[in-house]
Amino acid sequence: MSRTKIYRPFWKIAGEDKNILRDSEEHLQLRFALSGFLIILLFIIAVISYHHTFSQIFNIPNISWIWSLLFSLMIFNIYKLSLITISANPNRKGVGYISSFFIRISILLLLGLTIIKPIETLILRRSLNIELAHLKVDEIKKATIQTAAYFDNEIASNDHELIRQQELLKDGRIKNNIKRIELLKAKTLKLELDKKELIEETEKRIDSSPHYVRGLILLNYKFPWVWIISIGFLLLFLTPLFLKYFISRSSSYDIIRAELNRDIILDEYAKFKKLYPLLFQNSIGKRIELEERFEDPPFNQIPKTITRKTGTELDYMNYLNGL
Repeated sequence: MSRTKIYRPFWKIAGEDKNILRDSEEHLQLRFALSGFLIILLFIIAVISYHHTFSQIFNIPNISWIWSLLFSLMIFNIYKLSLITISANPNRKGVGYISSFFIRISILLLLGLTIIKPIETLILRRSLNIELAHLKVDEIKKATIQTAAYFDNEIASNDHELIRQQELLKDGRIKNNIKRIELLKAKTLKLELDKKELIEETEKRIDSSPHYVRGLILLNYKFPWVWIISIGFLLLFLTPLFLKYFISRSSSYDIIRAELNRDIILDEYAKFKKLYPLLFQNSIGKRIELEERFEDPPFNQIPKTITRKTGTELDYMNYLNGL
């Protein structure tokens, strides 16, 4: 099997034309094959990363594989669109182009962060679990204190009323109050039971919660050096973009690609000029030709020189007055 046949699937994944690369220099063929290979690698990492995210959030590991695959396909469609539409060696680098390029890079960096951050929680799972365990202990302690304080207040209030009722009964000021006292005693027992059950339920909920978002925040707070991993991954994530962007103008790839793009534009513009007067002819019954104001349509970089001579203001006034 020839080298180009091996490279072709990777060229396609990178969004490049095999007909152009087939006759390009060998180092360019390898360059775009590497780009395609990196995209495959990044896609696999993305599927694993998003599966971990969906699994932690929704606690459905099997279905999370399907969601992660679909989400990764959506993300990498945006990623490939950026690769395909980027212009290697643009002729003009104005403010509009620079702004567009900066926005594109920013979007790709954000997409890259959504991939690498969950992976970091997998890499540092052991250390992160220890930190989360301490966090859960603190949360359980805080929740227990608040829950106990609420029920203790309710129990104290109920006991106070029970003592009051018992004293009234003892003094003989209220008769036939046994039922009321029994209800207050039952309420105290119920509050004690509810307090115990709610504290146990709260402990179970906090302990079983993955604390995924809190874990991401805690990871970057406790281990700031993980940003070294993030930066390294983001550079890898942008590598296919830079492999295409930094190509020599003298390369056959750049020359052939520019010629093909130019031919496509010229062919489409020729068809447009042909259809333009016909559309007006069919619409208003009058043929209107497209007026060219540039020497190099449709690129419109060289304005036509105006050779029409115009008179002075006096000539115009004389014309109006019929002189």
